[in-house]
Amino acid sequence: MIRLVVWITLPSGERVRCGEVVCSAPHGNGKVDGAFRYTAQWLGHPEAFALDPNVLPLSEVEFVCDRPQGVFAVFEDSLPDDWGRRLLIRKAGLDRGRQNLPNLLLAINGNALGALAYYEESFDPQPQRQACVPELESLVNAAMNYEAGERLENSELELLLAAASSPGGARPKALVRDGDGSHWVAKFASTKDMVAMVPVEAATLALAQKAGLNVPEFNIHRCGKHKVLLVRRFDLCDTGGRRHMISFQTLMQAQGHYTLGYTDLFESLRRISDKPAIDLPALYRQMVFNALIGNTDDHLKNFCLLHDDDGYYLSPAFDLLPDTADRREHVLHFNPDFHFSGFKRLVDLGRQAQIAGSEKIVEEVRSALSDWKEVYRHWSVSKADMQRLSYSIESRLRKA
Repeated sequence: MIRLVVWITLPSGERVRCGEVVCSAPHGNGKVDGAFRYTAQWLGHPEAFALDPNVLPLSEVEFVCDRPQGVFAVFEDSLPDDWGRRLLIRKAGLDRGRQNLPNLLLAINGNALGALAYYEESFDPQPQRQACVPELESLVNAAMNYEAGERLENSELELLLAAASSPGGARPKALVRDGDGSHWVAKFASTKDMVAMVPVEAATLALAQKAGLNVPEFNIHRCGKHKVLLVRRFDLCDTGGRRHMISFQTLMQAQGHYTLGYTDLFESLRRISDKPAIDLPALYRQMVFNALIGNTDDHLKNFCLLHDDDGYYLSPAFDLLPDTADRREHVLHFNPDFHFSGFKRLVDLGRQAQIAGSEKIVEEVRSALSDWKEVYRHWSVSKADMQRLSYSIESRLRKA
């Protein structure tokens, strides 16, 4: 039996014991039985809110988890995927029999993105080494050696484990802080990259900003012969507090191979957002941008809501890239096409979602992307990479 106390850090910086997760040991088939209950302290708190408004409403009842992992999806949102999860397993020394969600949450403690932390009892975080921006060159080298399967020196492993927390995704990334107290997600090149992803992603973020999307602050940091993309964390408050995060994959209870589209996101956002007049047009603009730039990796974990004193609202756009892998099909469909099928389809989707001025939004995004090559050159994307991406982007802009 594993018991986790869930703590939340509010935007003010106040920490509150908000709930408890109880899980059984894995059965022979790997299934874990689990449940969650809010604490009386959280239910009585003046700033209390539902951690998952769909499946965990504020209530005194015990919520039994029907997922085979035994942990509600909102808590799994705290964990990294793939690359980061392998590092977390190594950091915690988890053998094969203990590599399940409850143990991973216990291993991540308070080092996750978002506002939640997981402890066996009281909030008593042990002082941990944090990676700093000046150490990025050493961190990049350690990440490359780790990804290549090479044996790491103790100092390299210590640095990598200090930086590895809960950024999702399959590519190498880490959490670092700067001397001015700012915190960043550092995104590295990978040996599996088909293009130089760091300048390409930076250029795509710049295009998104030009197209009117809300994107986090970002810059490229040079580390010797390597480049690192730094994206400012939007889950942290200037007051020292945190913002709760929940992915659309969790909100829509999607697991495994799902068939969902942007209209499903609009409906979910309309129900949950406390700022729908702002969030719905923003999500629509992001959909249009994804369609025109070819961001086919538009899966549900790449969209999330934040929570602050005013309630739930759409996060800044992140993980924006053109179709570097030549997938052509989007993860989310455009009702019903998984391929972008042109200007009219985008405008029709906007009208169906009751987005005011949808045609104007499409025109603004298309206009911003018309000089994509100039923006990519500004961010030092190579001629070869631009040539590789050109057919996909240009053909989409012609359809628009």
